[in-house]
Amino acid sequence: MAIDKIALFETTKALWPETVNVSDNPSATYEIYRANEQAFPQDDDWRQLGLWAFHQALQDHERRAVAKGLPLRPGEIAFDEFDTWMRTNLNGDDCWLDEQAEYERS
Repeated sequence: MAIDKIALFETTKALWPETVNVSDNPSATYEIYRANEQAFPQDDDWRQLGLWAFHQALQDHERRAVAKGLPLRPGEIAFDEFDTWMRTNLNGDDCWLDEQAEYERS
């Protein structure tokens, strides 16, 4: 079975609000991530990996938004950023070898 990487990305991105006021609340993105994480079963590995990868992809965008005093726009995350974090996470631990192979095949 192959994972649909684009569908995982799009459904994960859809869980985020259009804007996040990170200047007002420095932990806003983590709070949203945690709420999303808790909304899905812990054994839904693909969803959990996708949530974490998307949250990681937001980091650089968040720093720039804070520096400029602008809201963060999660919809601006590109698939390539998400994909980079997915691959990084899947390569991080041998327990993900099966999932890594599946991801690479898709």
